[in-house]
Amino acid sequence: MEIHHLLVIDPAGAHECIALPGPVMDPTCFAELVAVLGPGRNADPAGPPLRAPGHVVHRVRGRVSGPSSTIPEELTRVVSTALQQEHGGPIPGARAPWCRQGWSQQTAAWLEEVLAQRGAHRTGESTVVKSWGLSHVEQIPTSEGVRYLKASSALFAHEPAIAAWLADLAPGLVPGVLALDEARSCLLMQALPPAQPALTPEQKRMATCTAMARLQVAVAGRNDELRATGAPERGLTGTGLELSDMLSTGIPAEQLEGRRHRELKDGLDRALGLLDGLAACGLPDVLVHGDLYPANVVVSVDGAVVFDWSDACLGHPMLDLAHLCARQPRTVRPARSELDWDAPWVQAYLKPWRVGYPESVLRRALQLADVADFAFQAVTYQRIQTSLEPDARQNSGGATMRALGALVDNLPVPRAP
Repeated sequence: MEIHHLLVIDPAGAHECIALPGPVMDPTCFAELVAVLGPGRNADPAGPPLRAPGHVVHRVRGRVSGPSSTIPEELTRVVSTALQQEHGGPIPGARAPWCRQGWSQQTAAWLEEVLAQRGAHRTGESTVVKSWGLSHVEQIPTSEGVRYLKASSALFAHEPAIAAWLADLAPGLVPGVLALDEARSCLLMQALPPAQPALTPEQKRMATCTAMARLQVAVAGRNDELRATGAPERGLTGTGLELSDMLSTGIPAEQLEGRRHRELKDGLDRALGLLDGLAACGLPDVLVHGDLYPANVVVSVDGAVVFDWSDACLGHPMLDLAHLCARQPRTVRPARSELDWDAPWVQAYLKPWRVGYPESVLRRALQLADVADFAFQAVTYQRIQTSLEPDARQNSGGATMRALGALVDNLPVPRAP
């Protein structure tokens, strides 16, 4: 088991290396990571974890009251790298903005300005709720109540504009947006409503599908407005092209031999054929959440509120339904969705589409929805990996193999001739 450490780097020059009591299970949970520092000691993210054999070094930026601590010999190389980057050395171009010096102060100044314009002010220190290479979220106590700041990486720079657009079109179905800074990919949001307790998965799924149907009605005919927010086009044709490219260029040559590679190639050919079949159903590309699952939805007494629109795009309308109804994460087998035509949540989701499309078309599209979602998620996974700085990535070849493997291993069994 790897030993985890927290490296605190003081901009004034000192540093402190603290052995953590156990492994950090979720490195995106910043509050958990810095809890070892104790109350009243603030810290900002400074970059992704660095690894040495048997060790993981998490790094933050904060004040160190005493002299620099002694660094264990086995950590000397990675700690030296972190210190060089922090004190004027070159840093990777893909380093998240919120891990760069000065970002926290600049963002705090923007926040103060926004609150002042509303006649409000802070009533306490911000708490970093989540921080990693793709996004950064802070909880902020204000005189108007709790607010949330979210910053997005370059890959998801469109999120603030999409979130604000949706908040105007469909208030109550998405979080309220109070301000945004598109140049810095930041937005300030209202807090989510309290969730209803003790809902069953089926009740939550029903509420979510009802909300998504209402969202589709709200944005119907507004695809050009959605494009103007910067939402990417991720239709079936583009997805197929990216899948083919993943197999040909995303896997190291040494992993391209053997039976597994043949399985991936043959399975991908089948998947592309099934995507063509789904395209033939004729459903147009529309607003897609892209990561619609229970953790990105809160169901209050007034219905479901859908948040985290990082993956939002123009794509096939069946994607979100398949992802929401997945039995297990999309990286395991079997992980196919529970897409029963007669399920009330399926009918609730399909309600806007029953006006213009016959049942036979919708049934066929539903049968192929899983393939489309697996393909979409594989491409998303590859996009994420390539957008991150090297120290934040997983093994790129292995990650690509797993993403394609999840698609191929979960293809429907071919019908007997």
